[in-house]
Amino acid sequence: MSLRAAPGQTYRVKLCDRCALTRPGRADNELSAADLAWRASDHDATTLLAAFQDGSWTPSAGELEFAADLARMPWTESSLRTALRETSNLVYAGRLVRALDNNALVVLQHVPADDRALHAPRRLVDALADRWEGPPLGAA
Repeated sequence: MSLRAAPGQTYRVKLCDRCALTRPGRADNELSAADLAWRASDHDATTLLAAFQDGSWTPSAGELEFAADLARMPWTESSLRTALRETSNLVYAGRLVRALDNNALVVLQHVPADDRALHAPRRLVDALADRWEGPPLGAA
């Protein structure tokens, strides 16, 4: 794998198996902007999902509803950009949108919606959508 740090400078790097298999540019022998965006998006979504699961982050009702809407729609760069733009200011200010905005959009410019590079953001959205569509919290 080659990493081009500056014009004319190329460094050989070894990627972990997970990165080699799931990054958007896995078919290429050089890291790209999409790979860097994927790493940030993957990290943000994984971190936020862990916080949700351990209870250290509780999404707002608006974020849960937004996640349920995202889970039902086909993911394309255009559809995700529109959904993010049309969300309420309260939801937009939350952690979910920050985890999806920009980096996931860059990844979607380079891979199809069902690509494994989007696995972490989709897992996060699905977990939140399940909470929104499930029984109310505290219901027996």
